[in-house]
Amino acid sequence: MSTGALSSDAPAENHGWLASGPALVWYIAGSVTLLQLLTANRYGYFGDEFYHMACGEHMAWGYVDQPPLIALLAWLTRTLLGTSLFSIRLLPALAGLLTIWLTGLMVHELGGGRFAQGLAALCSACAGIYLILDHLFTMNAFEPLFWMGCAYVVIRIVKTGNQKLWLWFGVIAGIGLENKYSMAVFGFGVVVGLLLTRERRAFADKWIWIGGLIAFVIFLPNLIWNVQHKFPFLELMHNIRASGRDLPFTPLGYIRAQVLMMTP
Repeated sequence: MSTGALSSDAPAENHGWLASGPALVWYIAGSVTLLQLLTANRYGYFGDEFYHMACGEHMAWGYVDQPPLIALLAWLTRTLLGTSLFSIRLLPALAGLLTIWLTGLMVHELGGGRFAQGLAALCSACAGIYLILDHLFTMNAFEPLFWMGCAYVVIRIVKTGNQKLWLWFGVIAGIGLENKYSMAVFGFGVVVGLLLTRERRAFADKWIWIGGLIAFVIFLPNLIWNVQHKFPFLELMHNIRASGRDLPFTPLGYIRAQVLMMTP
């Protein structure tokens, strides 16, 4: 028997699709999603879920503590599915499924075989923070999906050299900004990463600038709303800091907390 036959990373065609890396990722993602849906009714409503559903009854381009996407999703959920626990937790569970799928997809793009894809998907599926976030109807359930979607596009750009993909980055980042303002932190990280590597050449091309413009245009309605209301989110953050509700972290303490959240 050849060593290739023993390798868990053998080409997918040797196993058939049902035993391939992408299939393994879908098995894991589907199992976790099924677990989320089967337990959707076992715990009562979380306070923030009530708030987000209420926002969906008062549609606007912005709110004191968030952009408008979660309110739109709340409106769609209530209109199409109702307000049962299962209904409002369906979209977060599906966001979790796509996040695990993107994990496997990114590993595949980076050259990982079946074992690597499955392991990465399993780690993503078992991370306690995701199991919690994907169980609740909050902005946090969708944030990892937008971040990872943008990261996947960047990987594709680096691998293929197709600068037009920055347009997709702009679309995903723009929608992500309408979900949480922290999307801007990810965008800043990408810009710094590009500048520190040879991929800085992207700035000499028009596509990254058009992508940035797309993101800005998508975010513009909420920006206008903030200007009209004198940036209430910044005032909220100031009041939270002044009240001592923030948890101070040293840089190393912050990194440690990120590691622990992923259930090492």
